[in-house]
This record gives sequence, structure tokens and C-alpha cells, in this order.
Amino acid sequence: MNSNDSETKFPSGTLIFGLIVIAVAVTTMGGEILSWHFDRSLFFIGLIALAGIGLIGSGIASARRNHTRSTELPGPDSTETH
Repeated sequence: MNSNDSETKFPSGTLIFGLIVIAVAVTTMGGEILSWHFDRSLFFIGLIALAGIGLIGSGIASARRNHTRSTELPGPDSTETH
């Protein structure tokens, strides 16, 4: 088992989905309590676009991390057991 196998991956998709839910809840409650008036369709389009950009960015970061891990040489203290 490599040290890379034991590392946990950051759940960026879950984080972004949670942020979407929080943003929808805050704007809905704000609209009811504070009488905000805004174009909901445009808000949701912008929210989904930002979420997509966030997911693309986290995918690129993950791919770079995996690429640098695969090109690193193992240290002298690492032992492979099969």
C-alpha cells in the first residue's frame, strides 16, 4: 500500500453542492424576510455557472496533484511489498 493510497481526497463536489444549497436558502429567506426583489432566473443561472467553474477548477487542481505524485520518485525509506 502506497502512502498515496492512504491519503483522503477532498470532496470538492460535496462542498460546492453545499454552497449552492446555502446560497439558495439565504436568498429565499432574505427574499421573504427582507423583501428582496431580484430576477431569480438570472440568479440561478449565475449560481450554476459559478458552481461549474468551481468544479472545473477543482478537477484541474486534482489532475495536477495526481500528475506531480506520479512523476515523483519514491524516497529511500519507502518499501514496496507485493
